[in-house]
This record gives sequence, structure tokens and C-alpha cells, in this order.
Amino acid sequence: MPDMKTKDTVSEATADASAERRNAVRKRRHAHMPMTVVAGTVAAILLLVALATGCGRRQGRSPTGEVGGPANAAAKTELTLFTWTREDELGANQELVRKFEAVHPNLAVRIINVPGSYEAMAKLHTMVAGGQPPDIASIHGGFHLGFAQSGALANLGQVTAEDSSFDLKDFHPRLLDLCRWQGKLYSLPRYTSIYALYYNKDLFDAAGVPYPSKQGQWTWSQYLDTVRKLTLDQDGDGKTDQWGAYIDFWQARLYPWLWQNKASLLDVEKGVLTLNTPAAVEALQFLVDLRLKYKVTPPPTPGEKNEGLDLFTQGRAATYLSGPWDVGAVRERAKFAWDVWHLPQKKQRATMLGTENYALMAGSKHPQEAWELLKFLVSQKSQEFMAEKQEKMPSRVSVLNGAYVRAEVGYNRRVFVDALTYAQAPPNIPQWEKIQDLLQEELDLIWTGQKPVKQGLDDAVRKVNRALKELREGRQGK
Repeated sequence: MPDMKTKDTVSEATADASAERRNAVRKRRHAHMPMTVVAGTVAAILLLVALATGCGRRQGRSPTGEVGGPANAAAKTELTLFTWTREDELGANQELVRKFEAVHPNLAVRIINVPGSYEAMAKLHTMVAGGQPPDIASIHGGFHLGFAQSGALANLGQVTAEDSSFDLKDFHPRLLDLCRWQGKLYSLPRYTSIYALYYNKDLFDAAGVPYPSKQGQWTWSQYLDTVRKLTLDQDGDGKTDQWGAYIDFWQARLYPWLWQNKASLLDVEKGVLTLNTPAAVEALQFLVDLRLKYKVTPPPTPGEKNEGLDLFTQGRAATYLSGPWDVGAVRERAKFAWDVWHLPQKKQRATMLGTENYALMAGSKHPQEAWELLKFLVSQKSQEFMAEKQEKMPSRVSVLNGAYVRAEVGYNRRVFVDALTYAQAPPNIPQWEKIQDLLQEELDLIWTGQKPVKQGLDDAVRKVNRALKELREGRQGK
């Protein structure tokens, strides 16, 4: 594994690593871009009027990135579905669209797919700002508040209440909370996700170490003892060949460790970062010690945002924190026995509750037809289909506790379902997208040993809260 000290200086290497990491963060959690502000109440009224009166037709169009839709789409009402998926998931979405079109022969659906979450959210902002929004869009959970606050999303509250064919109560209530802004429903959860611990059963067996599922309470202390026993120099050359753990010192993957120690990230009511409390310092110090003191997790390789998955599937990392989205890749690439288990706990159990939402855009020219498409995409049959084809964790309780958990899949899928009982939603504020890089810069300096944990978190709190104040004062001054 490359060592950053091969650079001319350590500081140069750290700067390069930080830049690479910030780029990866932007692609994971996106960068906020300006967008046209539309009054939410007006958008909701327009949606209800359109639903009551019906909608016209428009000609088909084929901008770059669009797929699907029949050749005679101009003779039908055309809907656009905006997604940001890999090729395999795009294929599954196309299959769903064909199923929808089969029962709605008067409609044609064109998918606009932009691979990569950062690029996709930037593209969606541009489309909305330019007055050409899609009809339905897949919104990353971390960006939902920004889109909702701007008025870009239609209020679905009255629509869902008045449609007798739609059962809103079937969706997990905590996921619906993530779809609301100021008490109003602006999207529906496409699926959910949590973080769990993947582990290589073969490496545990070879080292004579009990599986996490056999270690009782499974505490931080037990986790540390386990990963130390699984970190090996197998050829005696003084270099680690097998790591006991892989730790990604990136914002969202740190949240569970903070919560497990009853630390907080944000005071949402005050809108300020609170990451330098004693509990937060203790939690992040534990992770830093895994790398710098106990040396059970590798140093980061600049630009390698999938490094953890790669090391785990290559059999070079015995444990790896991730979620249901990686099951397909692990199943395809791993040549060893593996399973998943709950994350270790400190003062309490905790993991992150995530979601990706489908929203009906306020600027849709066909809201009635778009609502039919949205209902189909989050229906029980569609969620069962995506769970089978793409390992998507359903947001509907009936599917989650039914077909999803009962399926024979070769790993302990029940862990994902049970983790929902103690999963926590990440705190969020509309300005988060504009200040997240400031936080990550300090986290990078902590992880590379350039700053002590307490100093780095103090600096992060100071910089982020100053930026938040300036953003709010700038908005008030307009």
C-alpha cells in the first residue's frame, strides 16, 4: 500500500490526500449549488389543481443521458425519471419502467441517469434552475432539505391523503420523518439503509477468533481485541499483510461511533456544530488509536474512495463497516465465507438510518401522471423486485418484514432489519452542504496525525459555526 511519505514532504502528501478526500466527499454527499426559489404553498396549490383538471401532452426529447421510452413517445404523454445509479441498477429501473408502461399504455417514461451522486445532484439543481425539472427525481437523503426548502419539490401531503389506493402508513414512520420539511411531506422513501459490520469468516476461523455474533454484548473493547488478533504480518517482512479492520474517517461513517458514545454532531435547534464535546473527542480518539496506536487499520490511500470494499473483498481486511448496498459487490467478488453483524457498542447501540427518496417535482407539467409513476416505483411489488435484483432494503414495513427478511440470501439479512430499531437519523440543516468540506478538512488532519483529536475538533467547530453564521447573516441581508 502506498505510503504518503514517498511524497517530497509529509505536509504536501497530507494536502494532496485532503484534496482527494474532499473531492470524494463532494461526490458522496454533493456540493450545494444555487437554485431558483419557488414558494412551496404555491407549488402545492398548482399540483392539486393539475391533479383535479388533468394535464396536457408534450413532445418527446432526447437530451444526453436519457434512456428508455418508445420511438413513438411523441404520441404519448412523456414523463421523465431522474436517477443516479450504476449500470446494473439502471437496468433494473428500465425493467420497472417497462412494467409501468405495460399497464399505462398512454404514458412513456424516459430515464435521465447521471452516475455518481455529486454529478447527479449538481445536474438536478441546474435543471430546476433552468426551468426544466424532471417529473420524478431520486433525491439523496442528505440533500432533501435543501430541495424542499427551495420549493423545488411538490407537497405530497394532501395527494397521499386523498388517494384511497395509496397506503402511506405502510412506510416505516421514521423514514417518513426524513421525507418531511417543516411538517410537510415532500417525498417518499424509495428504500432505506443502515451501517453494519461485514466480516470474513475464513479469517476469523484461521485465527481462532469467535465471530462477532458469538461474542455476546459485542463492545468496543471486544471489537478492539478482535481486530488486533486479526491484524497480521504473514510473511515476516515487517509490513502488515492482513488488517483487522478498515476505518473510513469520513463524516457519515463516523456518526455511529459518536452516537454509540452518546455524543452529538449538531444542535439542530441552534443550527451549530457540537462536535468537540468530551464524548465526541473520546469516540474519535478511539478510532484514531485504531490506526496510529494499535495499527489495525491501514492509512488512507488518496483518491481510493472504494478502498475499504476492495480490501475486504480481496481478503486483506477482516472487518468492514458498510450497508446493504455493498452486498452485491461482496457476493460477486469475495472468494471466502462472509456474513454481517451489528456494530460494536459503547454506552448504547447505534447505527445510521439512511434513505433515498423519490420526489414529484413542483415544476412537473404532468403531475397527475407523475404521481401514478411515483406510486408504482414505491409500490410493494416494485420494492420486492428491487430487493431481489439489487439488494435494496425496503422502506415499506410489509415488504421489510415479509419477502425481504424471509428470502434465502446466504447471509444474515435479519441484522439489517433489527438494526432499524436502534438506528438514528443523521441531524441535518439546510446549510450543511455548504459547510461539510470545512469539517472534512479538519477530520483529514486528525486522521493523518497532523492534529490531535481535541484540537482538530475545536478548529472544526470554530470554522463551521463561523461559516454558518455568515451564511445566515448573508441570507437575512438579502
